[in-house]
Amino acid sequence: MDKNCEYAFINDLVSGTSLNDFKDPLVKFLPNRFHSQTVTLLLFSRDAPPCTLLTDIPDPKLRTHFEKCYTRFGYILDPFYTTAFGEAEFMAGQLREISPDRFETSEYYARYYAATKMIDELGTTIRVGPQTALHLSLGRSNGNGRYRAGDVRYFRMLAPIVMNRLRAVLPKPIDRPDVRNVPGLIERYRNLRGDGQSALSRREAEIAALIVQGHSSRAVGLQLGISDQTVKVHRRNIYKKLKISSQNELFSFLIQDKAQV
Repeated sequence: MDKNCEYAFINDLVSGTSLNDFKDPLVKFLPNRFHSQTVTLLLFSRDAPPCTLLTDIPDPKLRTHFEKCYTRFGYILDPFYTTAFGEAEFMAGQLREISPDRFETSEYYARYYAATKMIDELGTTIRVGPQTALHLSLGRSNGNGRYRAGDVRYFRMLAPIVMNRLRAVLPKPIDRPDVRNVPGLIERYRNLRGDGQSALSRREAEIAALIVQGHSSRAVGLQLGISDQTVKVHRRNIYKKLKISSQNELFSFLIQDKAQV
């Protein structure tokens, strides 16, 4: 890419004083530099659906899918959403670097992410307040190949500049309560109105949440400090209580309004 375009983009970042000042530069520069097909800028909240600050999704079917599904349930299983409220205040990298070990075989991937026809994603998150975080995403669609190592390195170099400038111009206050509180993933499983005889325990809900994100039994055990076999016992109990027999059905509880939200 022409260095003049790069310099112009950095100048726009430095001189911008409001979120609106950044929208055109982000949409014009980032897709050209990274050969991405989508650009989204979201404000994540711990207890509410994300607020969409910017979307550039030219494909109308993909845009509809994003608007209909992501803000309803997709975000809560997005690895970038999970990472946004982890230990690090800032991160930037490739989706595959932060995804659970069975992410690409998970029901979420099959029924939501694959439906977007995205095959790769560069993303960055930065904490804005105790309950909120900014997330910028660049998606690559099927037929365009995954991001190369050079793309990832450049994105990691550029991301802190972009995100710190965006954070600086966000309107205040950011940690305002949403009109409705939305339970997190664990709480959704604890609140299920299933057909079983009793509700899931806290530990069972934690395991259900990790399974549906795409973690294997081994990965769940490592996260929770328990053995693979203990995870498998809990998994059998979860399926028995909910009267289901597969991860497909466990995922379906999230999208069929069987959880109180």
